Amino acid sequence: MGAFSSQADNLLCLAAFALLCLAAAVNVFRLSGALKFFGIDDGAYCDKLRGLINLNTVITGIYAVVGVLLCSVNNSKGGSYSTAAFIPFIASVIMAVIGAVLSRGVSKNKRLSEKKVKLALRIEFFIYATLVSLITVASCFMDIIKVSFENVPILTDLNINGYDILTTYNSNEGGLQLMAFLLFAILTVTAGLFIVSLISLISGSKLFFKVALVQLVSGGFFTLLIGLFGKYYEIVQRLNEETVSSLIRLLTGVTVDDFKYKVSGPAFYFFIAALVVIAVAIIRKPYSKGTLGETPVMVTSGGTAAISGPAAPAASSPVADPAVADPCPALTEIDKKQEYFAEDTRARRAVGFRDVSLVSLVQFVVSYARDCRLHLSYTHEDIAAFIAGLGSTRLTILQGMSGTGKTSLPKIFSEAVLGNCEIIEVESSWRDKNELLGYYNEFSKTYTPKKFTQALYKARLNPETVTFVVLDEMNLSRIEYYFSDFLSLMENEEDKREIKLLNVPLYKNEEGMLISYAGLTDGHTLKVPSNVWFIGTANRDESTFEISDKVYDRAHTMNFNKRAAKPTSYGAPIPQQYLTVDTFAALLEAAKSSVRFQIESYPLIREVEALLAPYNISFGNRIANQIESFVNIYCACFPNSDAAIFDAVEKILLSKVVSKLEVKSVENKSRLAAEFEKRGLRRCSEFILKLNED
Repeated sequence: MGAFSSQADNLLCLAAFALLCLAAAVNVFRLSGALKFFGIDDGAYCDKLRGLINLNTVITGIYAVVGVLLCSVNNSKGGSYSTAAFIPFIASVIMAVIGAVLSRGVSKNKRLSEKKVKLALRIEFFIYATLVSLITVASCFMDIIKVSFENVPILTDLNINGYDILTTYNSNEGGLQLMAFLLFAILTVTAGLFIVSLISLISGSKLFFKVALVQLVSGGFFTLLIGLFGKYYEIVQRLNEETVSSLIRLLTGVTVDDFKYKVSGPAFYFFIAALVVIAVAIIRKPYSKGTLGETPVMVTSGGTAAISGPAAPAASSPVADPAVADPCPALTEIDKKQEYFAEDTRARRAVGFRDVSLVSLVQFVVSYARDCRLHLSYTHEDIAAFIAGLGSTRLTILQGMSGTGKTSLPKIFSEAVLGNCEIIEVESSWRDKNELLGYYNEFSKTYTPKKFTQALYKARLNPETVTFVVLDEMNLSRIEYYFSDFLSLMENEEDKREIKLLNVPLYKNEEGMLISYAGLTDGHTLKVPSNVWFIGTANRDESTFEISDKVYDRAHTMNFNKRAAKPTSYGAPIPQQYLTVDTFAALLEAAKSSVRFQIESYPLIREVEALLAPYNISFGNRIANQIESFVNIYCACFPNSDAAIFDAVEKILLSKVVSKLEVKSVENKSRLAAEFEKRGLRRCSEFILKLNED
């Protein structure tokens, strides 16, 4: 530390100390992450530890490079400093090699390795890359510039090599100091790539060919760079004698203006040698043979095709490791149930509805809920509003107090019509879509789908059955964090709603045949089937997040503000009746055209817009379309549809428009409530009077 005396140097020391503390903290964090796999998953445990060792190799390598640079800078100022910073780096490299060997042993016993990648091809490619690296190192130490004098007895030929430039760094000036730094950087990068390539070879990493290819190409580039440095002075001799004379005068102290001499760049021959090795590697192509191996076969529903054929994934999307027999056992288990699903669907069709209408459907669900084992009390209006919401948008939010029957509504509805209802418990820690979809493990080459993904996958294999995917307590985490992709999907047409689960296609490997998963497209994409509706339940208390307008605008909202009275009279349980998704969709579409409610021809809508205009509350085409669909379907659920129009309009206006006053400052609530009361909108008036009571 004696070399650092100025304030800037002290600040540099403090910054270095802070970075070392940060590196130590990262090490502790990574180590704790590895220890949780100890004794549970040896493969994951070794993978974590090897990653930690590699990280420390990089850190100690940077530490060694910085130490050498600082010593060089201080020595150029007249000091005499040396560094031992390379010792931790060497120790880290040794540990990385040992870790690679040990983890390879674990890989053979605990994980599926690359059985089709021949070791001979790896070694061959490693030899090519190493030869180029050796040529690069040689070019850094051998002659870069050669000056031959003609008929000058006092001067012998002058050879400028990399070794002299590096060892006389302190006495060099200008361009030679820059060249010394360049040579040092080339040697450091070349050594680093060689070490990483060696570790990848020993450990059997799938990244070996990529790392060795970078080592090969960078070596060729470095030798070209050094060769061009010498060629530059060979060329400028003809163009600018003064530049070359200045260089000779700097190195020998002799003025050569009156002498004849010839400058050459012998280092360029190293580039030619490296180019020959690279050409041999390109002709032999061990990287291509080693990564592809034998051409696997993919089995699809249409028959068998080679991976390279028309039915294969695109070349730009590499297939997940074919050596892994089943990269997603969870989806395989669902695939095995296809015959069961088909048989179950046939059994349900036997008890299907006969001549069903929305009126009879609503009455059936109300009666079924009342007479079932739970004796649930839902009014005709509740079920009608729920069905109308399903017809206006694919997302329904049931919000209100806990214990008011929010989750029970989709469960009892699907039970009554022999549909499927999948409950997904939302957790407060959810931060992105992977919490819904699942994770792909790059190390084990396996995909673990979450319960949500499995529900969509199962629905895709049961296309006739109405399916509710219920996100229970969906606002425990911010909905936009984990559900934003699906909010956007709802804007697409039904046949274009799909989500990409991962970046590599998944196929099951059965005796050399790649079998596609029944519910996936291209091995990685899951189409959101048209028989799925998303239902979210939401409590409104201090433990939950506010739901944003982006979510509300795309959803139908039902409020449960009080506990429903338990029915006092009920009959024997009535049998379930199967409602296919095609029948349900046909009822909804017919309802949209039968009532013929249009928002532009209903004066009350414009009057409400005028009342809310001072609060900057309005709605666009999306909400307008939802209002029209909701009102038409809601009215079709009643024998006298015309009498239900006003009730439907008030419900949807309160849900989609008036409720936005919650986040506004309403100074004269009584006056605004009176305006709504005057127009017969009693529920809206009561809502306004209760604003900000909390």
